[in-house]
Amino acid sequence: MRHIWPFSLVFLAATTHAQAPEATKEFTSEPTLTAEAMNTCLQASVVSAAETMTIRQLKEACQMLHDQQKSEEQQAKIKDAPPEVAQARETPLLKKRMTMEALNRSNRFMLTPHKRNYFFPVSYTRHPNTVPYRNNNSESLSTLSKTEAEFQLSIKILIHEDLFGDNGHLYLGYTNHSLWQVYNDTDSAPFRETDHQPEFILSFTNDWEILGFQNRLNEFSLTHQSNGLGGQLSRSWNRIMFNTVFERGNFAFALNPWYRIPEKEQRFPGDPHGDDNPDIEHYMGNFELNTAYQHKENIFNAMWRNNLESDNKGAVELGWSFPLSSNLRGQFKYFKGYGHSLIDYNTDMEIFALGIVFTDLF
Repeated sequence: MRHIWPFSLVFLAATTHAQAPEATKEFTSEPTLTAEAMNTCLQASVVSAAETMTIRQLKEACQMLHDQQKSEEQQAKIKDAPPEVAQARETPLLKKRMTMEALNRSNRFMLTPHKRNYFFPVSYTRHPNTVPYRNNNSESLSTLSKTEAEFQLSIKILIHEDLFGDNGHLYLGYTNHSLWQVYNDTDSAPFRETDHQPEFILSFTNDWEILGFQNRLNEFSLTHQSNGLGGQLSRSWNRIMFNTVFERGNFAFALNPWYRIPEKEQRFPGDPHGDDNPDIEHYMGNFELNTAYQHKENIFNAMWRNNLESDNKGAVELGWSFPLSSNLRGQFKYFKGYGHSLIDYNTDMEIFALGIVFTDLF
C-alpha cells in the first residue's frame, strides 16, 4: 500500500492489538465462521481461483472477510460505549485493504486497486503552466483555465503468487493520471496531460517489529512513467523503486526511494532516442515519504518528495478523505511543489482539489 504509492503509496497490511480487558469481552469476542458459511465462500471462490491457490489460503481469505464484517457490526454496537471499550475494539488500520487483496489473489480474473482511484471535478491553480505549449508553438492550450478536472485510475493484476515459498507475489500494475481542461471552452475542453505508469511489482508481506512499528510490506518495482507525447512535449523516465510500509495503531507510513535508469543525451531538441528530461531528479527528487492517520472514519495523509539538495526542490501534498456513502468518500487535496504531472515536473505549482475517492488508502 502507494500512491502512496502512491504510494506510489501502497498500503496493504493488518495490525495486531493487545487482548481486550475482561470488561469488554462481550464486544471483543471473535465469532468463528460456521462450516456452512465457510463452504459457501469456498464454493464461490474455487471456480476462478488460480491453480497455485491452496485450500488453506482460500479458507484464510474467507475467515478474514468474515472477521472484517463482524468487526464492522461490533463497531456500530459500541459507538456510544466508554472510550476504553471502543479502543479495545478498533478495527486494525489496514485490515480491510489486506482482506481485499487476499481474496482478489484467489481470482485470476480480478483487477485489484493499486494506488488511490479518484475523480476531482475541481482542481484549481492560480498560475497554470503554459510554457511547454508556447515553446511547442501549440495554439491550443496556449491559454489554460485555472480550474480543471483531475482523475486517476490505478489497478494491478496478479501474475504469479508465492514465488519464494509462501511469499513473494508478482504483479503488473498500471496507473493513469489525467488533467482535463473541461472548463476550457476556448480550446474545446482538451486533455492537456495524461501520464501513464506501467510497472512490474514484486511484493513481500512481513511482520517485523522495529521501534514499536510493524513492517508489513516490502516491494521492489521496475517502473516506466511517460506522458505518451512526442517531440518537445515528450516526458518520460524509468526507475527501479523500493517501497517499505510500516504501521503502528492508527498511523502508517511508507518510504519509497528510487534509482533512475540513465538514458543517453539528446542529439537535438525532441530527439525520440534521447533523454526528454535529464534534470527531472533535480525537481522530482529521489525518494517519497507517505504518511496516513485514521481518526474514526476520516483519513489524513501527507506526502513529502525531495532530493535532499541545498536548493530544496520537491513537493508536499496534504489530504483529507471522509465518508459520503457506504461506497464513496470525498477528498480534499492540497499540493505545493514540483512534479504534479510530468509536463509540469520543473514548475513550482500550488493546487487545491476537491472530489470523490473510489478506492482509498485502506
